[in-house]
Amino acid sequence: MKRTLYALALLASATPYALAQGNVNIYGTFDGGVRKLTNSNAAGDSKLSAGSNGTYLANRLGFTGTEDLGGDNKIRFMLESGFNTGTGALDNANGVLFNRAAWVSVAGKWGSLMAGRQYTVAFAAARDYEPFTFRYISLIPVGGGAGTTLPAAAIAAGLGASATSGTRFNNDLQYRLTTGPVTVMAEYAAGEQAGSVRNGAAQAVGLKYAEGPFNLGGAYTQKKTIAGQDNISWTAGGGYQLGDMIVKAGYSKERQQTPAAGTYANQLGWVGLLYQITPKVELAAAWYQTRYRHTATGERDFFIISCHYALSKRSRLYVDLDRNLYRGALVPATRQTGQTGITVGLSHSL
Repeated sequence: MKRTLYALALLASATPYALAQGNVNIYGTFDGGVRKLTNSNAAGDSKLSAGSNGTYLANRLGFTGTEDLGGDNKIRFMLESGFNTGTGALDNANGVLFNRAAWVSVAGKWGSLMAGRQYTVAFAAARDYEPFTFRYISLIPVGGGAGTTLPAAAIAAGLGASATSGTRFNNDLQYRLTTGPVTVMAEYAAGEQAGSVRNGAAQAVGLKYAEGPFNLGGAYTQKKTIAGQDNISWTAGGGYQLGDMIVKAGYSKERQQTPAAGTYANQLGWVGLLYQITPKVELAAAWYQTRYRHTATGERDFFIISCHYALSKRSRLYVDLDRNLYRGALVPATRQTGQTGITVGLSHSL
């Protein structure tokens, strides 16, 4: 905790000079609300929680900066921290201050090269065809696999429940280039394991296309666990806007190899609809299905419908109603096969 406070103090002391130069921006989102979830334990009791890490938008406080090098070349950086509105604590158990982002980049007409902790290429690709654009990230399974209860053996082997092979990579070197409607992406995340440059490392390539009301995207990721076992995943999807309505759909598949237990596999498909009823009111609904395959199999269906009301450009009220259905190997330890959640909250952006 002392280290966290010391780091914040150093950053705060440096900020006035940087702000005077006009090259540092401070931003953030503050999201708080009340959520009720049924069947939260084996007895079938409901749970009421107030304050969170952010339901509609994940809570964050961040700093970005840019330095113009001339010749259309720039240096950029981002530091972003997550926090819990209910307690004020950091939103991660490890106490990492800038757990959401910590990277520096150089960019020009030739593209951008970023280094540090950052969103994966697969996450960047799927964001464009995820129905909520990764809002409700603590509920939907696409980004971080929220709510999907994989068997312990599958998790220990290295299988994830998300569609993006992890939301972020540490020690990540990433290249992006946008030309016309096409964006190409590639990354390498070092495993930092003594005696092997491959174990614990990840490589990925991705592509995005956006032209008028239409967009497509996809990514392919290959990782190795610390023990050197292969993990391969891919995702693809797209969206189309017709007036005030947007339809998005996507699919992903992940396979984790093991030396003795064979292959663990997870598939995730989704489709969603957003409709701008009025300039201030947006209605959205989506369905996500997870399929787990090994010696035992399981499925999970997640349905969500939400409504957002814009109080201003920066503040909005939101309400969501969601339903989880579990089958087979994905039934949670509580042995409850269904859960219903409802959340009411307020989200404000700096």
